[in-house]
Amino acid sequence: MITFREAKLSDVSVIAKLHAKNWQENYRGVFSDTYLDTEVISDRLAVWKRRLTKPPNNQHIILAEEGEELLGFSCAYFNEHATYGTYLDNLHVSSKAKGKGIGSKLMLQLSEAIISRNFHGLYLWVIDNNASAIHFYNNLGGMLLDKEEANDIGDVIFIKMRYVWSNLGVLQSRINQKLKRHER
Repeated sequence: MITFREAKLSDVSVIAKLHAKNWQENYRGVFSDTYLDTEVISDRLAVWKRRLTKPPNNQHIILAEEGEELLGFSCAYFNEHATYGTYLDNLHVSSKAKGKGIGSKLMLQLSEAIISRNFHGLYLWVIDNNASAIHFYNNLGGMLLDKEEANDIGDVIFIKMRYVWSNLGVLQSRINQKLKRHER
């Protein structure tokens, strides 16, 4: 049975490992092999240790687990942008758990948390070669707003794309439709 819970400091290692593994699987050819093979795990460990040791007040991290195994997680920052709203910085699902609706359920939980706090909107950045993530966000009604060059992660310049949802009710409707199809 898949359960969802808020992250805690003792989750640093398992979150960093899944994050690093997803980057190794999805960003080969975007980031250098050196970064992905030798640096990404220590980089992600430092990021997650910082995030979970001294979390900002608007940080919201949810884990999806089956027993003791981490299947996925989301990390968002409520009301981060005056125009676009909450920033979804990370949404990762392990490759062996894809197709179980975990990403959709994490997005649904995040949208519910945003609405319950009387905030509006959701946005994220996705690297332009991540076809499966782009397909996922398009299916959930995300609107591609803009693209820009970046070098804020890894060790190379890449193109990232901003997706936005200004109406969280539409997002929730898309997710619920997707989950119903998944249950059939």
